Amino acid sequence: MGDSLTEGYGIRQGCSWPSILNHILPHEFINSGISGDTTAGMLARFHEMVITHKPEYVIIMGGTNDISFNVPDNQIIGNIVAMTRLARHHNIQSIIGLLPPFFIPKEYEDDSLFVELPVLYKRLIEYQDTLHKFILVDEQPNIDFSKNMLPNFYLSDGLHPNEKGHEVMAENAKEQLVRIFEAE
Repeated sequence: MGDSLTEGYGIRQGCSWPSILNHILPHEFINSGISGDTTAGMLARFHEMVITHKPEYVIIMGGTNDISFNVPDNQIIGNIVAMTRLARHHNIQSIIGLLPPFFIPKEYEDDSLFVELPVLYKRLIEYQDTLHKFILVDEQPNIDFSKNMLPNFYLSDGLHPNEKGHEVMAENAKEQLVRIFEAE
């Protein structure tokens, strides 16, 4: 469950990290990422796109678009909490995805309609910290998608991973998911 970072914005179909996981782990992964979606949108479609499939697990990663719309962290976390509680109610284990980093492009024209890129960069770091605190307090399993992500693993916008970036994200997910699955 996510946004463009899950859907695979700007890359070939079948090259997103959820698609890659389908080839490297013996589980089925359904990509419910929609580019441009916010955590409120994810929450609104959570029943249809998660609950009705009756999975054992759901990976929830979002917040970037919320921040670009200047939504406060507590509202973003509130939406994520609501998704985790819905999952729990339906006996689905939620796993929280920590966002990959954002690398401000060296050359850019900031024509953003909402938040300027340096502000987005700072807010994303603050949000990651808030999300990490929630994960610790709520004892949520998580995947750190920022691990081993380098600037050359991104499209020119510095926000969306390229195909190599999705490969790294899939490896990050695999590493944590194997631990989570073995603990069950």
